[in-house]
Amino acid sequence: MSKTRLFNIRITEEKHAAFKKYAEQNNVTMANLLSSYIDSLLAGDAPVGVKGGQEKTERQEWKDPLAGIRDQYIPGEDF
Repeated sequence: MSKTRLFNIRITEEKHAAFKKYAEQNNVTMANLLSSYIDSLLAGDAPVGVKGGQEKTERQEWKDPLAGIRDQYIPGEDF
C-alpha cells in the first residue's frame, strides 16, 4: 500500500451537513465518497465540476509593504 496524504477543504456548514447526511443515507463515509470521486477524476471517468470563477489562479508573490524601510532602524536604539 502506498503512503497516504491528508488534506483539508473549506466548505460551508450547510454543505458539510448536507454532504454528511448524503453519506449517512448511502451508508458510506464522506472520505470514501471524496476518494472515489478523485479516483474517477484521475481515471477520466468523471467530469471536472468547477464552478465559474473558482478556477485555480497563479499565486501572487507576497511583497512586504515595509521592505524599503526595514533596515532604517537599529534594534535597541530606535525601539
